[in-house]
Amino acid sequence: MGVTIPRSLDGLLAATAQRIEETGWAAELCDCDWNLLWVSGQMRTILGHPTDEELGIGRHMLESRLSRAWLGSPDRVTKQWIKDNVPLMIEHTPGGLAAMREMIGDELKPLLDGLKPSRVPAWTSVVDFTGEPIGIGPVRYFGVRPRDSDGNPMGAIYLYGSSLPASLLTLVARGDPQMFERMARLVEPGRRSAAILFADLQASGPLSRRLSSAAYFTLIRDLTTEMDKAIIEECGIVGKHAGDGVTGFFLEDDAGSASSAAAKCIAAALRVRAATSELADSIPALEPGDLRINIGLHWGGTLYMGQVVTGGRLEVTALGDEVNEAARVQQAARDGAVLVSKSLIEHLDDHDARATGVDPHSVTYRALADLAPGSEKIVRDAGTLAVTAL
Repeated sequence: MGVTIPRSLDGLLAATAQRIEETGWAAELCDCDWNLLWVSGQMRTILGHPTDEELGIGRHMLESRLSRAWLGSPDRVTKQWIKDNVPLMIEHTPGGLAAMREMIGDELKPLLDGLKPSRVPAWTSVVDFTGEPIGIGPVRYFGVRPRDSDGNPMGAIYLYGSSLPASLLTLVARGDPQMFERMARLVEPGRRSAAILFADLQASGPLSRRLSSAAYFTLIRDLTTEMDKAIIEECGIVGKHAGDGVTGFFLEDDAGSASSAAAKCIAAALRVRAATSELADSIPALEPGDLRINIGLHWGGTLYMGQVVTGGRLEVTALGDEVNEAARVQQAARDGAVLVSKSLIEHLDDHDARATGVDPHSVTYRALADLAPGSEKIVRDAGTLAVTAL
């Protein structure tokens, strides 16, 4: 999300702001007196799109850090941030350290005692955005204080980035940016409408025993890659990976309509089936029918969805009866079938129905209990659900 570069910025700062905005980096600019002038669009997104007033635009950098938009409360302005930044601000803050003491509460004033002016041209540290209202954890920032040929400061630039080393960041960066943007829109958990896809490899145990461990690993890796690709390219969000299966969600908000979300879910399922067939043909050790992906599609009108972010993972999860029903639809599918619930198909409008090759008016359905009469879970959780095979 870009932001307008304010006319109040002088030529050099305005040009710098424009270049930073083009990179998509999180950043902010200060003037010579350490007043906050500009915050990049990505930084605003991270902070939850606060207003200029909430950000403290026009106020001293130290004062702006006390606003809820940034660190939430005075006790979260860390000693390290003050140690790293306030010494750089003393010389050119009108009124110096005494003026800055008036900007902060009594509980923080002792942190300024004994600080001396510093003129380092660049510095870096980590600010902790853990907890409300941001909750994204530690973020590394890099500050630079450009000066003119006479040594006079021209402002200050703060650039924010990952605290991960580059070797690890490249692994994270392999993900699809557009899907990550769709995931980012779910930072606030809530009710969503979405088409649901469950896919799982049939008879994976016998298959793993037939192939060498290396060959089976390669197969599962390639299969997972193809399933994820199909979901992502159809505007979906990849959910949990469990064993050799995957879950996908196609949100109505992302697709533009319920019909489009349902159509994209169907398209992704058909792509998974086609990719599985091509992958099977490329492995000499496999015989026809050895590689079968069973897929279940269902509509979730009242899903409760949100991000799950821990030290070990970043994913989107959904809760609700319809998620359990979708899992049961998949479990009832056998021998590479794609089973689709009646509720999903009846969300297709005429245009999307033609595009997917499905005619909602001529489809006939069967109850899940009839397809899997011996499965207690399927019968119990979704036995009366009407489905059809594509």
